[in-house]
Amino acid sequence: MPYIPQVAENVLKRADELIKVGQSAAALETLHDVLINKRLRNANATTTEPVLKRLIELAIAQRAGKQLNEGLTQYRNIVQHNSPESLGTVIEYMLAGITERVNEAQRNADLASDKKVEDLDEAESPEDLILSSVSGEQTRDRTDRALVTPWLKFLWEAYRNLLELLRKNVRFEALYQSISNKAIDFCKTYERKTEFRRLCELLRTHLQTIAKYSYQQNSINLSNPETLQLFLDTHFHQLNTATEMELWQESYRSIEDIHNLIQQSKRPIKPQAMANYFEKLTRIMYVAKNPLFLAAAWHRYYNYIFRQTKIFGEEHLQHVANNVLLSTLAVPIIKPSSRVLSAAAKENKHRTQRFTNLLFLNQAPTRVSLVNSLVSGEVLSRVRPELRPLYDLVEEQFHPLSICKKIAPILEGQIATHESDSKYGTLLCNVILTRLLQQLSQVYTSVQLDFIFRLARFPAPYSMSASDIERFIMNGARRGEFQLRIDHQSRSVMFDTDPFDASQASSNGAQLQASPSDLMRSQLSSLAICLSNAQRVACPEYVAEKQANKQAIMAAALQTMAEEHRVAAARKLVIDRRKEIIENALARKERTESRERALRLQREQEIERQRLADEQQRRETERARKELETIQRNEAKKLAESIKQKAGIDVSIADLEQMNTTRLLELQVEQIEKEKQDKQTRLKTLARKMDHTERAYRKCEQPLLEDDYEKQKQADSKHHEAARKAQLVQSKEKYERDMAFKTRFTRMFDDFNSVRSKLDQGRSEALAAERKRIRDGLAAAKQERIEEYRRVKKAVEESQAKEQAEREAREAEEERAKAAKAAEITRLREEMAAQRARDEELLKQRMERERERELEKEREKVAASNKYVPPSRRTATGQAAASPSGSGTASPRPEQPASTNAYVPPSRRMAGASASGSTPPTSSPRPEAAASPASSSRYVPPSRRMGADTSASGTPTSGSPRPDGPAPSSSGSKYIPPSRRR
Repeated sequence: MPYIPQVAENVLKRADELIKVGQSAAALETLHDVLINKRLRNANATTTEPVLKRLIELAIAQRAGKQLNEGLTQYRNIVQHNSPESLGTVIEYMLAGITERVNEAQRNADLASDKKVEDLDEAESPEDLILSSVSGEQTRDRTDRALVTPWLKFLWEAYRNLLELLRKNVRFEALYQSISNKAIDFCKTYERKTEFRRLCELLRTHLQTIAKYSYQQNSINLSNPETLQLFLDTHFHQLNTATEMELWQESYRSIEDIHNLIQQSKRPIKPQAMANYFEKLTRIMYVAKNPLFLAAAWHRYYNYIFRQTKIFGEEHLQHVANNVLLSTLAVPIIKPSSRVLSAAAKENKHRTQRFTNLLFLNQAPTRVSLVNSLVSGEVLSRVRPELRPLYDLVEEQFHPLSICKKIAPILEGQIATHESDSKYGTLLCNVILTRLLQQLSQVYTSVQLDFIFRLARFPAPYSMSASDIERFIMNGARRGEFQLRIDHQSRSVMFDTDPFDASQASSNGAQLQASPSDLMRSQLSSLAICLSNAQRVACPEYVAEKQANKQAIMAAALQTMAEEHRVAAARKLVIDRRKEIIENALARKERTESRERALRLQREQEIERQRLADEQQRRETERARKELETIQRNEAKKLAESIKQKAGIDVSIADLEQMNTTRLLELQVEQIEKEKQDKQTRLKTLARKMDHTERAYRKCEQPLLEDDYEKQKQADSKHHEAARKAQLVQSKEKYERDMAFKTRFTRMFDDFNSVRSKLDQGRSEALAAERKRIRDGLAAAKQERIEEYRRVKKAVEESQAKEQAEREAREAEEERAKAAKAAEITRLREEMAAQRARDEELLKQRMERERERELEKEREKVAASNKYVPPSRRTATGQAAASPSGSGTASPRPEQPASTNAYVPPSRRMAGASASGSTPPTSSPRPEAAASPASSSRYVPPSRRMGADTSASGTPTSGSPRPDGPAPSSSGSKYIPPSRRR
């Protein structure tokens, strides 16, 4: 396993070292192992991003997709909570690098294809001819497959892995949609139809899994309008690309996905987007060869754009209106007979329902509904004037004997000459032929085939032969559109006259006369009309009464009409007002919920961010504490080992922890001095030895050098003479050979000049043209190189400026952190100093109180005792008690106190003054000596003594103790250094 540094700077240095020695694979493995290490999960983006970028560079150079994917996955886990935008920066950097490699491979393929051939007269080399005959591929195809295809595959895998990486996290939804759009553009740019199908299936699978895992944390919520809009934009881009690449199956599936998203959307979709939706749907329906839904899609498209003239323009609206008219008229007239089983209609029921849903219609469209919509709207007013008579000829004024002659100029001069309209010509001819046969069946019981052939004569691109017309008639009869039979013996068509077959009883167009089925169906109504007329003649009173009742009813209706109209208008206003109130309430509720949801999400993100920051701070503190303890323990072990090995002193770790700094410094100084002395001694001995050895070498070498110099001088002279002779011989031989060659070439020099002049004259123009082409190519390549250099230089400067700004920001942040830390340390030191001063003041007060209590006890003992007290042990209180009269006469010697049983030297006596102001004895103790009568016999040095004598007024003597001295005690206490006093 390669070496794994734990710090980002060390990792980069190690990788650079491996790259410099040509071990790029080892450098990649090192960076990969560091990134997938579990310890790196708590790292931040600033530290990890340079490592990942270097990994991306190496992985792209080696096309290591697995390591690249694992590194991105680990980096996503690191930054998904704190800085998700950093992942977008890294992904953009990676895609830019791979795209640059693809472009470079394409340039290399172009150069390899356009390389200079050896023979200009030979179109292809023999090797290329053999390869093309075996494989069926051209030279460019083989070059692209060898150079460009591997990088295209690597880029495609990168897009696919990124989509799998970002598909579940709501923090990366915008980045996910951006990568999806780039992947779609990749398939479109390089015409990768197979990859585009796989990409569409992948995006469709991701969209289906979003609803499945919506309960998970940080999952994508399609109920969010912004998220749904992003998905709609991506799928619209997918639909446009599929249509441009003519992948109609994927276009239809994309239409279905967009329809499902629109159904889930709570916001109204933009009219431009819906217009684009229906425009693509018209293309899909045309490819699907479904005239009915093609016309319905054109109607829906026109309804969305006919009021947006500023966006689409009048010319585009006229083009759409032309398509609406032609597609509507081109819808076949389908009325299957009741005797024909409509199995095909039942099979297509599910597909019809799906198409109806895609058009956002409540029921399936029919030819009648489309024609009515065509008449009620403003379509005919926007149609090209040359096409407006087409509707009247086909729907209103259709006559079977003259329809083809009337419509021929429009078909030949208008529809056939326009590419967008010519696709409807064949369908229009079929509709006209269908209606012609239907109306012929209303008039005739049988007609000759030649008569039908003469009537159905269409202009040139849409002309139909006799066999085509016969085939059309038989297909219509099989589908149940026509009730007829063809007698080929008499070459006639016989129409069925079944009065009970109502399938062809009515027609959508003009009807010449009633058919037998119409007469059979209207017999009852005709009988009712006749009876009504007879009653009107036979009973005029009944008719008059009925007319009077009708007039009364009309008068009552006219009286109540105004009131009902007012009530209806008021009710309509109330309904509209209620609807407006409900809509406003729903809008307010939605805005409130959206705002609350945004605030809740912001609070949750803030809480999560604070928790992660606290957790990160706690981990950093714990890690720093453990590292500090480890470093201190290791340093202690190293110091103990160093002292043990160098100084020969066995110091354990426990003893080392108990030693103070002074002792350690002393041991270290002793060790250094000892090593210094040993080193100086060894250096002196070695210098003396080297001096003597060098003198002996030079003394022995002197005669040998003189002999060697003489021998070398003789050998050099011999070598010089031999080399000079050889050089003369070689020069002479070379001169003779050159003269012989010159003599030979002189004879053929005239022939060479003549041949050269002929060749120059023949190739001068071609050579000049070739030189000009080469110069132009060099100039273009130079200019392209200069532009490339400027672009790269600009990108490098921008990158350097960005890195400089980031580095300055980091340094400023570090400086602020250091200043804050220094201020905190200063504050803590000031608080400690203030606390120490307060402790010392309290200690001093307590010492004063203890001293007062001791003096009070001593006075009581002296006053209660009658024994003699020697002068060396008398105190001011005792003297005052021994001479109560205040006279200087000698008094009887009091008894010695029972508490003292040993002689007290003068150094331990307490200086005291009598209460009466008598002069102290000459042999008084030193002012700095301080000891209580009850103190032990242990000797106290002057540095630890504390003055205990005070005057009668409580003022301390000149020998007062130091402020930091220890408190007095009745028993000898252990010495406490100043650093440990409280």
